[in-house]
This record gives sequence, C-alpha cells and structure tokens, in this order.
Amino acid sequence: MRLRGKIYLWLENWAAAETDFKKVGDCGYKLFTDGADAYKKLFKEANEQCDEMIFSVQCIEEEGYWNSKNRGFGNRCTYGSIWNNYLVNPDFVDTYEAADGSKFDWSEVIPDYYKLTVNERRVFFLRDNLTESEIASAKEQGANMDYYLPNGNEARVRKAYENRDPRLEMSVITPYAKYLGGTGGSDNYFTNRYPYRSTWIETTNADGSVTREPNDLQTDTQAMFYYLNRKFVTEGTGEGSRKGTGIDMPKIRYADVLLNLAEALNEQGKTAEAVTVVNQVRARAGAQLLNSNAATTVTGQDNMRERIRNERYWELLGEDLIYFDELRWKIWKDRKFFTYDDNGTQVVNGLRQVWGQATYHYAWGGDQYWLYPIPYNEIQMNPNIVQNTGWE
Repeated sequence: MRLRGKIYLWLENWAAAETDFKKVGDCGYKLFTDGADAYKKLFKEANEQCDEMIFSVQCIEEEGYWNSKNRGFGNRCTYGSIWNNYLVNPDFVDTYEAADGSKFDWSEVIPDYYKLTVNERRVFFLRDNLTESEIASAKEQGANMDYYLPNGNEARVRKAYENRDPRLEMSVITPYAKYLGGTGGSDNYFTNRYPYRSTWIETTNADGSVTREPNDLQTDTQAMFYYLNRKFVTEGTGEGSRKGTGIDMPKIRYADVLLNLAEALNEQGKTAEAVTVVNQVRARAGAQLLNSNAATTVTGQDNMRERIRNERYWELLGEDLIYFDELRWKIWKDRKFFTYDDNGTQVVNGLRQVWGQATYHYAWGGDQYWLYPIPYNEIQMNPNIVQNTGWE
C-alpha cells in the first residue's frame, strides 16, 4: 500500500494516495515514541524492528551481511577509524528551525554575521585560545580577526545550535558538540573543534584500557571544517566495527508514510487534517507543534506544502528518499546545484565548509539529468526503444 501510494503521488492522484497511506496505519504500524530522544534511539539495534519499521534491509554482524553505512557517514574517531565521505550542507543545517518553530537567523546569534563576507565568517568558528601561528593562518585564509573572542569564541557559536529542532543535534555533529567515539579500545568523547589539534591527554585505566580526554574530533578532511553526520554513525566501541554494524537499514518507516499522507491531504485542500498528521511526527521529535504559536501558524496550502517538504528533509536525512522527492517535486536542480547568497543572488552550490565557503562546486550538465539514460543493452535487444533526450 505504501508503494502504490507513492506511485499515486507521482501521478498526482492525491485521493488514491490518501486512501493507501491511511491503510498502512490500519495495519498496526505506529511511531516509535520511547522518551525525549526517541528519534535518536529509533536508529539503534535494540529498536530496529519496532512498530515504526515497515520494511528494512536485515543486517547482522557477520562478513558480507553488515550495515556498512557508518563507514562513509562516520569520522576518524568512530570505532575502527571510519571515513567522512558524506557531509552535510550548511544551507541545510540552517533550515532547522529554532525551538519555538521560528526560522533560524544567524544575525540573532551574531549580529554582524551577514555583514561579513563568507570567508571573513571563518572567525566565528575558530576555537578558543588560538596560538600565534593559528591566528596567522586564519588571517591568511580570510578570517576577520577583529571579531575573535580568545576566551568566548566557542561559547558564542554554540548558541547557534542550542534551542533548535532536536533532530539537528541528533543527526549532525555541529561545531563544538561532543561525539562518543571509540579509540584505544575504549569509549571516548571527542569535541568537534577547529582548527584541529592532535594533542591527547591520556589516562591508563586499571583494566589497561586508555582514556583520552579532552580530544578533538578527527576526520579525513582535517584541514577543512565541515558539518558531520551523527545519524547512522556508531557510538563508542559496542555498536560495530570498521566493516559495519548489525543495525538494519530502514527503507520504509511509518514517519515517511505519515508525511506522504500529509502531502496527499494538503494537495486536496485538506490542510487542517495535514497539520494534525505532521504534528504526530513533530511531537515525537520534540519539535514545536504546528499552529501552536505565531511562528508555526500555517497560513495556507502553499505554506503547508513547504512545511511538509522541510519536515521530510529533517526527518529523513540520510535515508536515501529525498533525492526521489526532489525529482518528483521538480526542485532537484535548484536545491542541489544552486544556492543563494545573502543578497538573494543565485550561485553554484557545492561542498562547503560550515561558514559557507565552497571547496568544490557541482556542475549541472543539462536537462537530461532529470532522466536516467536507457541502458545500451536494452536498446540493442529492442531497437524500437528510443534513447532519452540528451543521452543519445
């Protein structure tokens, strides 16, 4: 029913989609709501077959059957020293709402943030008590050091990540946040600082294990400062190894179905009912409910459409669903390949450090990107097949 409902969304048969998605709930599926951190616990092995999981790829801690997602989502302090191949875009992080449901605004945290150029903003993300060589390097890279606080830089920028939608800190390792990794055979906490220092303070425990604190979080992109994944990344030494974990990979879960249902309802003009459905997902996450204050008041169908889409981004980060949503909504090109600067001017998007500086640009090669090419062997077997435009 969920799969057929998804097809109905592509066909814009909203009523049929609504019917199918409601039947999924009738089958007994429901949101996992165990405590304030239920969203985080949902992706742990203990809850991998809870009533929210409709379909998942079954994994066990055995060669060839691992969930290896943490290998590309992690960092060098993840147990086994993993890679951070997949990084989180700063524009996306900035979309996470404040705790009261209002839009996040950097200028409310750092009043002059938008007055500085992108490179000058590097200063706000620097660690406390920089050395003279670190200060010189920051200046060389464009940081406006007039704004540097030697003993308060970290605390100032941390305010940007406090009192936000709880899913932000559960999904992303933000600047100066702590992460429970596993090195030296022990669970160790690491702090995401910049610039990175390799100094360790080591303590040998009675059992012979080594505790290292305070530690800087290490990555394999150490010269850069990126937002890192926390969701799907193992913690400590007890959740897996370098090869992967036994945690199942969710492909269809009830939160996804509810948000699809909300879309189908809203597109029929049943916006009030869609609000009720979305609020189930927000309540589980600990986010401010829609229509509970001025910031969360839904002003109409168009406004609700944007809220539902944002909800899918925040709820389903890293679950391999949003790409297909963006194709269906016809926003993939604008969302992924382009962004907008402080003046509203469209610029090329790409891999970017936390203050917005691009280190790699994406390239839009043409509208043929909207469709996959038909495999050549299929055309050989059936010469009546015409290759999609742009892939000839």
